[in-house]
Amino acid sequence: INSSSSMLSFKGSPYWMAPEVVMNTNGYSLPVDIWSLGCTILEMAASKPPWNQYEGVAAIFKIGNNRDMPEILDHLSSEAKNFIQLCLQRDPSARPTAQKLIEHPFIRDQSARKATNVRITRDAFPYMFDGSRTPPV
Repeated sequence: INSSSSMLSFKGSPYWMAPEVVMNTNGYSLPVDIWSLGCTILEMAASKPPWNQYEGVAAIFKIGNNRDMPEILDHLSSEAKNFIQLCLQRDPSARPTAQKLIEHPFIRDQSARKATNVRITRDAFPYMFDGSRTPPV
């Protein structure tokens, strides 16, 4: 995982493949995983992978030969849209590292939101947090 040497094999699922994997010209390295992360977040938001309107080979052709970015849904927050756009840079050297992405507001602000949600849930359903799973008598 820490190796930065280039891979030359062509393996993976087409809808999540980075353009450099599809083109397979100079090999590829860790930024392909950042591309796949962006595709995975899009899939989670849309309940379908990017370029799903194309069959496998057509999707591969679209990813490798087109400069388009997959559709980013309008209902996503501006932080989510920006995060996805950073992940889906066609130039692998322009994609941020995972270490940089972990500091992005889309990720960083989730812990504060989670704490708020837990607090709200605990206040509404206190018996769920005491281990009994049933309301006190």
